[in-house]
Amino acid sequence: MFSMKKHLFIATAVAAVAVLLSACGGSSKMTISTSSSVDLARSIRYVPSLANITVQPNHVTATMTATELESLNDVQKRQAVAAKALATVNADILVAPQYSIKKGDDGKMISCTVVGYPAAFTSFRPINESDGLFAVTGEISQKRPIERSVSNTLTVAEVEYGAKESITLTPADLAGKNEKTALALAKEKLLRQEKADFLYHPQYTTTIVNGAVSTFTLTAFPARYVNYRTATKAEIDKLGMTKEPTVVYNNITADVKAVCPRVQKRVKAQTATVKEAELKEQARAAVLAAYNADFLLNEKIYVDYQDNVLTQVVVCGTPAVYANFRPYQQGDIIDVKIMPLEGDTSAEEEKPKGFFESFKSLFKKK
Repeated sequence: MFSMKKHLFIATAVAAVAVLLSACGGSSKMTISTSSSVDLARSIRYVPSLANITVQPNHVTATMTATELESLNDVQKRQAVAAKALATVNADILVAPQYSIKKGDDGKMISCTVVGYPAAFTSFRPINESDGLFAVTGEISQKRPIERSVSNTLTVAEVEYGAKESITLTPADLAGKNEKTALALAKEKLLRQEKADFLYHPQYTTTIVNGAVSTFTLTAFPARYVNYRTATKAEIDKLGMTKEPTVVYNNITADVKAVCPRVQKRVKAQTATVKEAELKEQARAAVLAAYNADFLLNEKIYVDYQDNVLTQVVVCGTPAVYANFRPYQQGDIIDVKIMPLEGDTSAEEEKPKGFFESFKSLFKKK
């Protein structure tokens, strides 16, 4: 052992001397260089593949017992049952599967059943730009897929509204109920009674005695979804589909009929603190009530102040009512602004004032 170490030491010394001699101008030459390499495979990306799928129109089903599925977790149980269903028709994947588990009285599983549409891969090809994002429904892994999501076309349905119906809760129904819970119960009962999907425009009347609901009656239009079908582009573009049932009213038109010739009514301020807007509204309401009118045509309101205090307003106009209500028809000419809108003072006209009255109006109360 000692002799080997000795020889190793001598060899190392000789090598060191040779290096020193070459550094001191000997004829031997040593070249040192470095290099690096690039692994091209790591920079490659792969184009995803698109699998065309053909789905069979009929369901396939399979059932497995708890003994067969023993020691498997929930995901593995579903995969095993789905695999059994696929094997019966030599399919690759199960589309829109539905699982049901049967349990015993002790709550333990007896069996697991799956129902779904079997599908098979018919071809594979690289995805191209023309496919678009919506052509791809999910990632295909290297493992055999058991389940796969499917994108359905947009389905639309019409809504059929029935005649107005009502339901009255009995005293037994109302026991221990407040207004909110009574309404929920009445809606549930009316839906079941009419076999409806939802209730449109529900309204109710109730009587509360000593904080408890004693009577409750609900009225509503029962509605049902009918005529399910695949939407067309024309429907989407022109009709505008909604996610929730929506009711729009047809445009109603009415003729305007004057009740009598132009009238004028003066209303005096009863207190010095009454506001101008309040007195105007009182005067207008008084005229409409006196002539049983809906509004005043060419309404004018004049305001009088004395010593910076509102004294009276004078309302002038032609009382008119709406008549002959009917749905709007093509050809009707509509005037949407018959009377001044709230906050619109363009139709108001004050009496001409002299210089002194104009000067005082700068300080009148609003």
